[in-house]
Amino acid sequence: MLLAFLLFAAGLAGATRPVPPPPAAVLSGHLAHAPAGDTVRVQVGGRQYKTALGPGGDFKLTIKGLKTAAPADFTYARQHTTLYLAPGDDVRLTVDFPDFDETVSYSGRGAGPNNYLARAGWKFRYGPEADSLRPQARLAPATTPAEMRQLADGFRQRQLQFLADYAQATPLPPAFRHDQEFGIALEWGTELLDYVGYRRAHAPGAAPLPGGYFDFMRDLPVAELPRYDGRSQADNDQVGRLLLGYQNRLVPAGQLDRDPAATPRLYALAGAELGSIPLRDKALYLLLNWKLEDDLPGVLAAYPAFRRLNQDSSYARNLHAILAKRVRLGVGQPAPAFTLRDITGKNVALADLRGKVLYLDFWGSWCPPCLKELAGYSHALKEQFAGRDVVFVYISVGDAEAKWQKVVAAQHLTGPTSVHLRQPKDGQVAFDYQINSFPTYWLIDRAGRIIDMQAPRPSDGAKTVAAIERALAE
Repeated sequence: MLLAFLLFAAGLAGATRPVPPPPAAVLSGHLAHAPAGDTVRVQVGGRQYKTALGPGGDFKLTIKGLKTAAPADFTYARQHTTLYLAPGDDVRLTVDFPDFDETVSYSGRGAGPNNYLARAGWKFRYGPEADSLRPQARLAPATTPAEMRQLADGFRQRQLQFLADYAQATPLPPAFRHDQEFGIALEWGTELLDYVGYRRAHAPGAAPLPGGYFDFMRDLPVAELPRYDGRSQADNDQVGRLLLGYQNRLVPAGQLDRDPAATPRLYALAGAELGSIPLRDKALYLLLNWKLEDDLPGVLAAYPAFRRLNQDSSYARNLHAILAKRVRLGVGQPAPAFTLRDITGKNVALADLRGKVLYLDFWGSWCPPCLKELAGYSHALKEQFAGRDVVFVYISVGDAEAKWQKVVAAQHLTGPTSVHLRQPKDGQVAFDYQINSFPTYWLIDRAGRIIDMQAPRPSDGAKTVAAIERALAE
C-alpha cells in the first residue's frame, strides 16, 4: 500500500512539474574597424533585440524565448546579414567591417549554419562571381524559354551542389538543410515566373510560350508554403516574391480576360497549383492589385467574381479601398502628396519639388529588374537632362534603411538631379500611388499634376527621352 502511494505521489509531482523554458541563444561578436555610434540589432520573428557596440568593437546579445531554430536578421551601421539561431546556440560573429560580406564568419555552437549562409551569400549574391551565375543578370531580350530553363536549372543545381559540399565538410542540422533546399526551390520557381514578365516587356513580338513551360509548377514544394508564410521576415519575402511572380502564370499575356467566367477559372487554377485557399486568395488579390496600373477595366470586370470567391475579408476590404482611390487617380489629377526622408535624413515633400518635372522611380533592392535599370540605364538618362528642370526621384519600397543606404552608395546613384527617398515599413506612399509591380515610373508636371502613371523605363531609351521632353514643353 505504501509503495502504491509513493508511486502515485511521484506521478502527481511529475505531472505538475513546470516544463523548463528552452535555453537562450547567445550571439556575440567583434566588428573590426566598425564606425562608432550605432546600435547592434537582431530581428528574430516579430521581436527585436539590440545593444550598444562596445568601444573595442565587441557586443553580446542574449536571445530568450526561442522555441525552435529560426532565421534572424543582423544589422549595424547600414550593414546587414542573415543569421540562423537555435535555442542553446552560443555563436560568435567576427567581421572586418569595410569588407563586411566577404569577411563575415562565425565560431562556437551553431556556427555551421551561419557560416554556410555567409559563404553562400558571398558566392551567389554579393561576391564578384554572383552576376556571372544568377539568371537575372544573364537575361537578354533574345533569351528563349528553353534557354531560360537551362539558366534557372543550372543556377539551382550549383546552389544545391554548394549546399551538399558544405554539408559534407561541416554537418548541418537536417531542418536547416531542408529550409535551404526549400528556399533554393522557391528562388528557382520565382526566376522562371519572372522571366515571363521580362519577355513580355523586352521581346513583345516573340512567339508564345511553349505549352509545357509552366510544368515546373508541379516540382515546386507548394505544400510547404503555408508553413513558411509568416514564419519570419526572410520567409515572408521568399513566399511573397513567388506569389508576385505567379501573376505571370495567371495572366502570361499581361491582360485580364473580360469574360465573366475567366476569374473563376483563375481561382480554380491557383487553388489546384498552390494547394491552399489562403495562398490562392492572396495570389488573386496580388494579381488584381498588380493589374490596376495598366488594366483597370480588366480589374473592374474581375471584381464581382473576386468578391464572390475570395474568402479573406481583409483582401476584400483592401481591394475595395484601393479601387475607390484608383478611380480618382488619372492624367491631369494632382499627384498624391507625400513627405519622406532622403538619404541624408532630411524630410522632402512632393510640394518642395514644385516647379520641376518629376520622373518618379518606385524600386527596391530586392528587385533585380529595378537594379538593372538603376545600374545600367539611369545614369545616362540623368546625364541627358543635366542642367534642365527635371528631378529624378527614387522611392525605395520594402527596404531596410541599412540595405537602402548600402545599395545607393555602391551603385553611385546620388547626384545633383537625384532625390533618394525611402518609404518606411509603416508608410503608404506606394499604396497612395497604387504601385503593385516594380519598377514603376511616373511623370509629374511642374504643377504637381499626373502626366503618366506608367511612364517608360530608363532602358526604353528614346521613348523615355521623348516623354520627358514633352513634359518639359508643357
